[in-house]
Amino acid sequence: MRKMAIYCCKCSNNQSLSHFISTSPWRPADLLKSVRTYAIKTIGKNGVLILDESSIKKSGNSSVGVSHQYCGNLGKKNNCQVGVFLAYFKKQKRMLIDERLYLPQKWINDKARCLKAKIPPEKIKFRTKHELGLEMIDNAIEEGIPFSYVTMDGFYGENPELLTELENRGLTFVADVAVDTLVYIEEPLVGIPEKKGTRGRKPTISKVLNTLSTRIDSLSSSIDGWKLIKVRKTERGYKKVYFKAIKVWRRQNKLPCEKPLWLLISKDVESNDIKYSLCNASEDTSLDELAKMQSSRYWIERAFQDAKVYCGMSEYMVRSWNAWHHHMALVMLAMLILLSYKIKFMKFHKISLHGVILIMKFHNPLKILNAGELARILNHDNEMRDRARASRLKGS
Repeated sequence: MRKMAIYCCKCSNNQSLSHFISTSPWRPADLLKSVRTYAIKTIGKNGVLILDESSIKKSGNSSVGVSHQYCGNLGKKNNCQVGVFLAYFKKQKRMLIDERLYLPQKWINDKARCLKAKIPPEKIKFRTKHELGLEMIDNAIEEGIPFSYVTMDGFYGENPELLTELENRGLTFVADVAVDTLVYIEEPLVGIPEKKGTRGRKPTISKVLNTLSTRIDSLSSSIDGWKLIKVRKTERGYKKVYFKAIKVWRRQNKLPCEKPLWLLISKDVESNDIKYSLCNASEDTSLDELAKMQSSRYWIERAFQDAKVYCGMSEYMVRSWNAWHHHMALVMLAMLILLSYKIKFMKFHKISLHGVILIMKFHNPLKILNAGELARILNHDNEMRDRARASRLKGS
């Protein structure tokens, strides 16, 4: 933050900038609401909502929400913060539009720690990542965001209660699921089985009477029903998959759900990787459209890449609740600005976000530092390294 003040502001004092990020009372939710409004105007109506999480590794224990938990970036448990995010996408244009910070149960149980991190009292309650994701989707509905469907990875897709909540809201979803997911391929008949024989108690628990559940990976071995489909453009041409859709009934609480839906199965032409998803799109949806719907979750990974590489999403040193949300709101504002410029420049010439930043740097060059300013930056860097080292030693 000190570097930003020195390079970009008229004075080298970073207290005002630090106050703006950490303690200023402006509401990040209000900024994000405006960001979403302009994002829809910029990207276009009837896009896709994509739900996913992102982890940011942290070395200390004071940052709000930090815990030894699964870190997706590393693929294993580590000390990190986890945010649940919502992205909006249409025709390769994408950006993050909402966020929630996940608070592990150990944080909720430690009220003193929560107060030290300045978490508002009404936020000190445990909420699962699925609940946080649904809250953002509900918020999008309340704001009237015109989206076509919601897509999510296997962590969220394997939560049957979340899928039921989406169905109850009349939403179309595409949810990735694991290979060992159980479904019914025949319409299941649920009832209480008749008692067999004269001994024992009369059955009272409902069961499926006419068929057995099937692992979804057993349905990919058949050679029937596959279609070769181009799902999106890449730098090397088109990404192609072999694809098929099967009508199935999903399970919840060990019983089948009432409504059937699609099991989407795609096999990558190059890698042979197989992907499975559940989708409740209408029966008249074409295979080509279903395949493109299944592939759309790719774009939140690109949105995270944009946010981290170009907008500093993971480059923060703040600890409080307000500061984290302020930072993420400003990241999404930066994403909106870059995307707006990219669309504007694309009218004249093909350009990447990196190219947009080069143009912005050309027109807004950083000031040349004098000796005193350079010394302050170097001293600050040394100070922060010493603090980080001390924090690691304290935690070990």
